[in-house]
Amino acid sequence: MPHTDWKPDVPLEERKRKLLAEGALFRIGIMQARGTVRANLNAESLAKGAFNRIVGAVSSTFSGALSGKGGSNLQSLSPLLIGGISLLSRRYLRKPLLYGAVISAGGAVAYYLTRRKDREQSAGADTDDASTPDGE
Repeated sequence: MPHTDWKPDVPLEERKRKLLAEGALFRIGIMQARGTVRANLNAESLAKGAFNRIVGAVSSTFSGALSGKGGSNLQSLSPLLIGGISLLSRRYLRKPLLYGAVISAGGAVAYYLTRRKDREQSAGADTDDASTPDGE
């Protein structure tokens, strides 16, 4: 943290020199921070972050619906929806988001098919047990 409490006996030229040096260090720090942010803000990391936020919002929505809490979650989801719409407007993010949507849709279909198959098997097992009388 820069020390700005100057003693009255310090000459003006020395104070100027110290302030210019502190300003240069501050500008270097800002340039390094910009470089770090630019390196970490690529399309893949943005798509992963958006996907994680969507998954979190969906899981919280369904957990609220399953626990019996009524009410509309539209207010809580509106910032997420607005952010998703603004992400779709960026051309360099469309392809990763499309891939993510296709992969998640494929996962949802596979999950649905396995659940349906399990239900059919359990229903078939229940009908086999019911067709044979207990005493025979």
